[in-house]
Amino acid sequence: MDDDCLTISPPIYMVGMKIGCWRCGERMPVVALLAPTVEGTDDQVCVLLDVVSLPKDVLGYVQKRVPTYQLSYSKTVQSKYYANVCPKCRILSGDFFLHSEPGAPFFPTCAEEAGLLYLAEIPVQGPVRIRAGFHVGTGRLILKYAKRIP
Repeated sequence: MDDDCLTISPPIYMVGMKIGCWRCGERMPVVALLAPTVEGTDDQVCVLLDVVSLPKDVLGYVQKRVPTYQLSYSKTVQSKYYANVCPKCRILSGDFFLHSEPGAPFFPTCAEEAGLLYLAEIPVQGPVRIRAGFHVGTGRLILKYAKRIP
C-alpha cells in the first residue's frame, strides 16, 4: 500500500444503521469504519471516509454483513471509493451525505443520535493500513452510545 495510508491499531469497528435511500426511499444499510487508535492523530477517535483501499480481512468482514458496501465510482468526486449502495436502485449514498452535516448518520450531535447506530468490532491481528480520509469529534460519542453487536 502507499505511504498515504493510515496505520490503525486494533480495535477497529464497523458502525452502521439503516436509512431511506435518497432516490427510491428503500430502507438500506449504511456503514462506516471507526478507529480509536490511528497513528499520528493524538488519540483522536477517527471515523473513516473516502476509503480507497482496505485489507482483505477488513473488507471481507464488512461485505459479509453489508454486501452493498462496494468500491464505487462517484460522479461528484470523480473517483472510486468504498461507498454504500442501495440494494434496490443501485444508487450510491455518498460519504458527504453520510458524514459531513451535523445530524447525518455518521455525524451524530447527541447521545440520542449516536444511540441509533450499531457498533461491531472487526477482528484484526495487529495494525492495519487503510487508504482513507477521516474526521474527528464524533467518534467518542459513537463509541459511548452506539449499540454494541457481536
